[in-house]
Amino acid sequence: MNKADFFAKWSALHGNAEIKGIVKAWLNISYGSARFMSALRITPNLLTLLGIVFALAMAVNPLSFWTIPLLVLSLYADGIDGSVAIYQNRESQFGATLDSVADRISEALWFYVAYRIGAPAWIVLLTYVIASTQEYARARLGGLGVSEVGVVTPAERPVRASFIFIALVAYAIDLNLVTLAMTVLSALQVFSFYLVSRWAHNSLRNNFSA
Repeated sequence: MNKADFFAKWSALHGNAEIKGIVKAWLNISYGSARFMSALRITPNLLTLLGIVFALAMAVNPLSFWTIPLLVLSLYADGIDGSVAIYQNRESQFGATLDSVADRISEALWFYVAYRIGAPAWIVLLTYVIASTQEYARARLGGLGVSEVGVVTPAERPVRASFIFIALVAYAIDLNLVTLAMTVLSALQVFSFYLVSRWAHNSLRNNFSA
């Protein structure tokens, strides 16, 4: 599959989303990764499961320096599995469901690591619950026929991983920034949930009134 066809198929699967800016930059990386993984005969579902394995490895020894590269690998595997499915023409409802479940499991393990390096439990739980509810709302809207990507919030999954990454790096060099990082992330997540809720309300109102 060439890049133009890959972009077109990705856009069609995401409510004809426009490909530009950071989305285009990420899809360029995803396309290259999909070609590489396909050459190695790695399937999208295997990548999804590897994302959980890397996250689980983080949780087994959360105070280790290795949590940092493992977080990157977990996010990367979870991030390109959909692109690999598109490139290999292996999109399926099972794969999409597995991906959604794996994302929630991986994030739970990421947040557990944040707790283990010093983040207050209530902030960790609050942020994770709101993030999971936000993603569930999007998935539920898809089931109700709303196919658009919707609003891009300031606390999407890569952003959540980035804040935990910052906390892990700070911990590795003896800087106690985990509480600050998780507090800022929590505030961003609450605002993001508001944005998604507002968009969901407007989308459903427009769909039912049409």
